[in-house]
Amino acid sequence: MLMMLLNAHKRLRGVLFDLPHVTGGALHVADLADRCQVVAGDFLVSVPEGGDAYILKHIIHDWDDERAIQILGNCHRAMSSGGRLLLVDPVIPPGNTAHFGKLLDLEMLVLTPRGRERTRAEFQDLLKRSGFRLRRVVATNTHLSVVEGTKI
Repeated sequence: MLMMLLNAHKRLRGVLFDLPHVTGGALHVADLADRCQVVAGDFLVSVPEGGDAYILKHIIHDWDDERAIQILGNCHRAMSSGGRLLLVDPVIPPGNTAHFGKLLDLEMLVLTPRGRERTRAEFQDLLKRSGFRLRRVVATNTHLSVVEGTKI
């Protein structure tokens, strides 16, 4: 995802941040090397500082609320003032409307200790409890939405 963003927007710079065993296998693309840094670490401990935006795709749904707030709080502490948080995950619609995210929610119950998909209200609560304000939720043409939070 980061590579696609950097290719589409030539003025952007990015940091790919993940566990050491993941970043060790990260592809280093020569034409993006001057704009993309690969950093190993653990987002449950801290994240790289100074970013204008932090994008987490398929991350928060892996964790219970306590751990999700810990991750989001680390992003909040690390980001620049006026920074944006972008969570790319399914957002479960209200009611009994069919949605692929509901099937993924069952999968998360089986595959993770306490991971789950969340509703807009649940994302809003997580953001508030970690120092963000929910700005908007943007639906995509897929089962994913972009939940945008701003640093309070």
